[in-house]
Amino acid sequence: MIITAIRHLRKWFAQYPTAKKFVKFGIVGTSSTVVSLLAFWLLSLQFPALNLLTKAAGWIMGFFVGFTLNKFWTYVDQTDDGEKYLIKYIAVYAVTFFIYLGFNVLCDHYLFPNVYISSVLDSLGWLQSAAWTNNNGPLVSNVISILLNVMLNFIGTNFLVFKVPGPNEIFD
Repeated sequence: MIITAIRHLRKWFAQYPTAKKFVKFGIVGTSSTVVSLLAFWLLSLQFPALNLLTKAAGWIMGFFVGFTLNKFWTYVDQTDDGEKYLIKYIAVYAVTFFIYLGFNVLCDHYLFPNVYISSVLDSLGWLQSAAWTNNNGPLVSNVISILLNVMLNFIGTNFLVFKVPGPNEIFD
């Protein structure tokens, strides 16, 4: 039963190569996000006063994981010369990095999304989750910033770095 489901999924992906790239990019993004959050969390335990610096270090760790996996797995059939991709990838991720950090500052000092999310969780009766969310503002803003960053990176990676072919170019 599982093997049959996998075969159907592979046939479906063969018809929609962009969907396949999106799923692979999502897996890579999830992996690099886990690495980023883990690095941020471990560093923030050791250096709690260096909130923005620990977020930046986590982001950089996620960057290297993401580039490696995207180049050698997601876009392996679209790569020729590694260095030009790395330079483009760095450019896209440098721009999104500063957006990520700026949005973190905005969340941490002006928007306080943990307060809003906490009040929603509280109204749902999830008191422990609400208290945890309210007490972990930097982590909440980091997760929200990472989600924004993932969307921007997907757009940049697909259209600027590896240039996913258009529908009329897929089978050339």
